[in-house]
Amino acid sequence: MCRRPVTRRQIRAWLAPMRACFAQMRSGEVDAIRGYAVTRLHHKDDYARIDFCIAGFRALIDRLLPGFDCASLERLERRLAAGAPLTVAEVDAGFACLAAAEDALTGIDRARLKGAVLIEQISIELDALRLKEAA
Repeated sequence: MCRRPVTRRQIRAWLAPMRACFAQMRSGEVDAIRGYAVTRLHHKDDYARIDFCIAGFRALIDRLLPGFDCASLERLERRLAAGAPLTVAEVDAGFACLAAAEDALTGIDRARLKGAVLIEQISIELDALRLKEAA
């Protein structure tokens, strides 16, 4: 099996929706539903809570890069989940973490990245099913 590394261009394209979301937060104008900040990851998608998006991204990074420091993203996630206002410095720190993750992911094995993404997607779906069963 051919093991090709992921290029910087591919990583930037993959993380473009997250970059756009951070830029939107930094501008101070974010869509909200029921008091939670939301975004569209792709133009065809429904709205998704930003704190959920950050949680999924952090889980993926923890799986791929176990020693990577995501503390600034975790802070953003907690504040967004609580509905607390964000400062520009907090958003900038999260954006810097995203950029550092982009650097760290460049060159990673494509199959490993795809596998980790698939595992996280399955995990998210299983969590959603458990919530529906409990209701």
